[in-house]
Amino acid sequence: MGVLWLSVALGAPAAVALDRETAPRAAYRLNAAVSLAAPQIDGTVVVTFTNTSPRTLDDAVFVLFSNRFATPDTGVNDFNRPFVYPEEDFDPGSMQILEVRDGETPSRATPLAAPDLFADAQLTGCFVRVAIAPLAPGGTRTLTLRFRTIVPHRFGTFGVFDQQLTAVGGWYPYLAALGDDGRWQLDAPPPLADFDAQLTVPVELELVVNGARFAHQPLVHLAVPAVHYLSLVAAPQLLQDEVNSDDTHIVFLHRPARRTSRISPEPAPTEIMLDVLRDIVARRPPGSPAPPEQLVVVEAPLRLNLTAAGEGMVLVSDRSLKLHWLLRPFHELQLAQSLYAELLRPSLTAREPDADYWWVSDGLSRTLAARFVAQARPGTRSVQDWIELFNVFAIVDRFESVPKIPFVDAFFERARVNDPQHDQVATFNNALPPGRVILGKLRQAVGQDMFNLIIDRCVNATLAFRRCSATTAGRDLDWLFNEWTQAYPALNYRFAAVHLNEPSRDSFRHTMTLRRDASRPIAEPVTVRLRSIGGRTVDIRWNGRGDAAELSTSTPERMWQAVIDPERQLIEDRRDDNASPPTPQIVFDSAEVEISSTEFGFDALMVGRGRYDYRKDLAVAGYYTNRGIGFTAGARAHWGEPIDATTYRHNLYGFYGFEALDGSFTDKRRPDIHTRGQLASVGARYDYTNVFSFDNPTGQRHVRLYADWYDRALGGSFDYADWGASVAATHPLWSYRTVAALEVLDGFSEPLGSSKVPNQGLYSLGGSLSIRGIGAEEELGRNIFLVRSELRHDVYPELDLNFLDLLVLRRVQLRLFADSGRVSNSAGRVYDVGGYAVGVGTGLAGVYDFLGFFPSVAYIEIATRVDDARKSGDVQFLFGTRQAF
Repeated sequence: MGVLWLSVALGAPAAVALDRETAPRAAYRLNAAVSLAAPQIDGTVVVTFTNTSPRTLDDAVFVLFSNRFATPDTGVNDFNRPFVYPEEDFDPGSMQILEVRDGETPSRATPLAAPDLFADAQLTGCFVRVAIAPLAPGGTRTLTLRFRTIVPHRFGTFGVFDQQLTAVGGWYPYLAALGDDGRWQLDAPPPLADFDAQLTVPVELELVVNGARFAHQPLVHLAVPAVHYLSLVAAPQLLQDEVNSDDTHIVFLHRPARRTSRISPEPAPTEIMLDVLRDIVARRPPGSPAPPEQLVVVEAPLRLNLTAAGEGMVLVSDRSLKLHWLLRPFHELQLAQSLYAELLRPSLTAREPDADYWWVSDGLSRTLAARFVAQARPGTRSVQDWIELFNVFAIVDRFESVPKIPFVDAFFERARVNDPQHDQVATFNNALPPGRVILGKLRQAVGQDMFNLIIDRCVNATLAFRRCSATTAGRDLDWLFNEWTQAYPALNYRFAAVHLNEPSRDSFRHTMTLRRDASRPIAEPVTVRLRSIGGRTVDIRWNGRGDAAELSTSTPERMWQAVIDPERQLIEDRRDDNASPPTPQIVFDSAEVEISSTEFGFDALMVGRGRYDYRKDLAVAGYYTNRGIGFTAGARAHWGEPIDATTYRHNLYGFYGFEALDGSFTDKRRPDIHTRGQLASVGARYDYTNVFSFDNPTGQRHVRLYADWYDRALGGSFDYADWGASVAATHPLWSYRTVAALEVLDGFSEPLGSSKVPNQGLYSLGGSLSIRGIGAEEELGRNIFLVRSELRHDVYPELDLNFLDLLVLRRVQLRLFADSGRVSNSAGRVYDVGGYAVGVGTGLAGVYDFLGFFPSVAYIEIATRVDDARKSGDVQFLFGTRQAF
């Protein structure tokens, strides 16, 4: 029968604190069938609980976590969609309550409204109220619920993908936490409970439940005491690799590799994983809990989160450590955090209240993991070090504000919300910051030395962390924990006034007024740093009480700048007002390559601005094409509703441009006509855009208006005006895998006086920016009307084709396109549809990860002309590194 009784407490202490013994845990008896096909779970749960509150209960509230996935996520966008939905299409999950009994008396479950705080997380249907006979304080009741759960086709801790079912809690109805006041708490994690489960499993499946593995057993029976939920993984085959670390046996369970190829001098991914796991256990920091005899690590298709707590096992992403070795310590940090959280689990569940367990576990395990990396990988750069090193590239600089990469938690310490996708059972219904952020506030308040002492004494203490911290520090800290164990406030620090270098005898006096704008009252210490031209720094500290403070100090030398929070310890809404005067910064904003059979183009944009100020800048764009080499330079302004923390919907660029012309560029209809010299102009560009991610925008709306005035007086050889507009839009068809794209361009040129428009200034009928399939020099004209259409279809399943850990191909995209339009020296004739040229073609785009962590796209296309039979055999090849439109 495959019957097994198992304790997954892994070294839990035999004695429990008295106050915990007087509050009996809820007990769950589960009898369910497990399948890979919907419904994945079908069964009955019997819940016995005690009324630990001072008032009589007439209802019980249950959480139906699977209904969190019943409607599409508002937090899904063009960047993260492929990391949430395996084929980019929403697939609903659900949980139905089919029958309810209060003892032997039939009852029913009625929907309960979700808290307003979480309205944006689609929590409708996640809570139900079960009416019960009055239950007096201290009384015990047993409720029976028959349920049916559909697990969505989805990445993460709750989903089915590639013949693997992953359900980290929430696959059965569970009782909400009961508050001390007798109210059911809809924003609290699952409380600690005891589980007894009997599961019927198809014989072709292997099953892992909270670290216990059952290989092809049709009936599984297990008991799991003192956990918050049951974690379940099922798949047809799980490979097992093992390694020993000291006295701990580490078991690594993973699916067979599929659609994978790797060219690398590095060891195989499984070898790397085992080496890292062994290292994490062997080099655990002093004072860490002793590891159990066995640790179970299970690979799962996680995409946005690198790890998850299985309470008896650790879940890791099937992409863990599969990145360039320079960046591997970031993954090792989060892997260490997950393993140390499992080591801490028995003692923390015994001493911490349910409300504190998760943030204490996250904060302590992260601190231990940071100590491990510092000891095992000395000299490892933090993500801020990498940003400082490479912030000459705008994309790196923006990581700090908008990190558009998967596994963000492995790279960035600070986040406002623990679970921004609301897709993990322990955190989906609350807006708390991560525990590492809360402990960061503790570090700021007590200082690094005292913080280290608190960690050393409280990791293995019998006292709850709040009380142990206060005892160690010798002062009350409840105010701090209460302040930060709630939703993170909207917050900004700024200088209201700065007066530097006021002469004062033989020194200089510096006075600064610092303000805090916060959505709720808080108190946190803030450092202000003064910097001299010679590199000397002086720090002044504000204790953070109140909303404003005046700080002053004297120095023997002049200071040129004051900076708020120089170590970037604070999490605030904006940082562009944190320095006076602002820190100048020069960055490479973008670089693009476009090459075809008949043309080429390379360009790069360099931007100068105040650090963190993305609303205005000075820009220089250099380019080299088959028409000439040149640059534009001018000022840019960005405003309106932000798209993200660094980009805006409205953008204006005013510039001076100069181009040295390539005289070999001609119109093939007039091959003897060459124009040489240079172009000099003043111009303006206005762009409206809503694009969040340029690689494959699905709901793009882009409008560009442009105007250029070319004049000999500016240093050029020709006098003419150039103006026009373009509009581009994309829209998904049937599915986000298939996107229709459309671009319309209408442009005009007009010579001034006796001058003319040079060949290089004329619109081209063909090329990568016009009608693909027609040569860039086939036909030129002063005016253009162009319509380009494209169908883009992402091809699945996923790939994992790795080249030296530099480029990893993830999937491909097929493209079909048709372009049509006309150029003419007569503005009216460009609208004569009868004379339109037509080019059609197909292409292939590769979606790849650079260095294994940064998603990018490159494409190659082939096109031909179909409106002119004489040229229908001509073929044009095109290559580019960014979406064409």
